[in-house]
Amino acid sequence: MYLKPKKMSASIKIVCKKKVLKTGLFPIYLRVTIDRKSTFYSTPYSCKLSEWNSAQSEFTIKFRNHLSFNKSLRKLKDDASDTVDLLEKKYGQYNLIHFDKYFSLKEKKGFSFIELFEKEIQIFKDNDQVNYASSMGNSISALRKFKTDLDQYAFENIDFQFLTDFENFLRKRGANDGGIGVYMRNIRTIYNKAINYKIVQPQFYPFREFKISKFKKRNIRKALTEVEFKSLLDFDISTIPAAKNARFLYIFSFYARGMNFTDLAELKWSDLDSNHFNYVRNKTEVFLKIKLPNLPIIEEILKFYKLYRPFETPYIFPILKKNLDLYTAEELIARKDSVRCYYNIQLKKMLKSCGIEKNITFYTARHTFATTALRKDVNINIIKQSLGHKRISTTESYLDDFLDSEVDQVITNMF
Repeated sequence: MYLKPKKMSASIKIVCKKKVLKTGLFPIYLRVTIDRKSTFYSTPYSCKLSEWNSAQSEFTIKFRNHLSFNKSLRKLKDDASDTVDLLEKKYGQYNLIHFDKYFSLKEKKGFSFIELFEKEIQIFKDNDQVNYASSMGNSISALRKFKTDLDQYAFENIDFQFLTDFENFLRKRGANDGGIGVYMRNIRTIYNKAINYKIVQPQFYPFREFKISKFKKRNIRKALTEVEFKSLLDFDISTIPAAKNARFLYIFSFYARGMNFTDLAELKWSDLDSNHFNYVRNKTEVFLKIKLPNLPIIEEILKFYKLYRPFETPYIFPILKKNLDLYTAEELIARKDSVRCYYNIQLKKMLKSCGIEKNITFYTARHTFATTALRKDVNINIIKQSLGHKRISTTESYLDDFLDSEVDQVITNMF
């Protein structure tokens, strides 16, 4: 007696797994079930539980760009259904191994290079990682200028030739190795994500041939020597009056143990108790206690800013025009960057007037403090604590500024 083959039972659904990620969000998967056995395929998406409609297997209107991303999920589900239909017609009998073999070979057009890039930026924004989001956004802007049809690019199109041409494009626009390296590392981050999400096969990975390490240059000395820093202390500000704020803040940063610009911008008068104050570093969230030295220059700086109040804010330094909570995260970064850029210009004018040709920016006040401390035999662990670093390796990277003659002298003194 002939028995008709049993019809295979297959179920395809988009699901939100209840296992929380490090980001605090929940991952979205494609679940394929064949004869009561299931396998899960990761997607580039994650969301809050309140942003997922389990009954409809889609994002709710609370999820950013929900219409576009729901369309991508439906496309993924349709691709899986097409694979099941293909197996039904070709074999009749099949299992998850057959499915995976055919489904993995299907082109996933729903997840383009730029779509995943933008999705990762949104995740950074959702997690208040605004600096990372800004860096990624700058990379996309540069890429769009390079290729106006970037939206049409799949990950397989981001190959060695693409990266080489992008590098040449950036160099023609005046970018240096440091800036190009940032763009390339951001692209590499997205490509690694795509491989993890199984959007692209590992054999297409372009960074085996295109080496980002070539953009790493030996650290150029970033600190002022004691003599150079003294020239800033003694500088006649009447020759460049517009540089007064830049000079005062650089000096204050140095004596505040390398306090960086973004933290200086948020330092309030109420934080200051005599010459003591505490703060939490924005970058590392390390709590620091600072005692400013009793020096005439510190007294001069604080006295000046008690009188010079261009904005009605609680902050010591005239960087923010309004209270912190009145800025969006993007506005706050833009304001700080704008003022810091202006101060860097004024700082370079002062140093050039002093005959100092180093490429010094405001941030190097931290390096100047660190190297000055080391030259005065301060233990590197104390320097690490003063800078608010979490790892000693970070502190060591600040201390590459010694001249060969200084190294020779230290070694000679050992014997």
